[in-house]
Amino acid sequence: MSFNGTIADERRVLTVCFVRLYLGNGQVARSLTRGVRHLSSDEERMLSYLRESFKDLDEETLADFLAKNREQHPVEPDLNPGGRLVCVGDEDFERVFRDGEGWERFRRTFPESDGTLRFSRVGLDREASQAMLYAGQQFDWSVGSGGYWLFSKADGEWVESGRAGAWIS
Repeated sequence: MSFNGTIADERRVLTVCFVRLYLGNGQVARSLTRGVRHLSSDEERMLSYLRESFKDLDEETLADFLAKNREQHPVEPDLNPGGRLVCVGDEDFERVFRDGEGWERFRRTFPESDGTLRFSRVGLDREASQAMLYAGQQFDWSVGSGGYWLFSKADGEWVESGRAGAWIS
């Protein structure tokens, strides 16, 4: 399967999304992108929700998003715009968050980061004029949110054209 757009296109969309998320330098991110499991009834509901939430969502953008996110991909080096993210693997996450002291340990270990970030690869339409991705942030045990973002290209620049929440704590 060939994917739409290039890694550079994905990186440009991620850069705009990260600005919208108010990420600073040194933000901790999971070292692998968030994948999408094979479609089950839950995922079918998710697709229906995305189509309802994003009236202008091109099916080609959605198909590319699903194809790119069938598997997790390393964030480093291609999906870390400007090297701003500190990528942390699953084992290190488990070590930091192994008990009720996890967030205190996180803040000592990563004093520059205000929380954790997980995001997907960017689905694009064939012309690379529409983009969709998932991004979620966690700031404490019960403070965080995640959802899907839709961007479109206007006058050569990526602009947010929609957002659909997936979870909040």
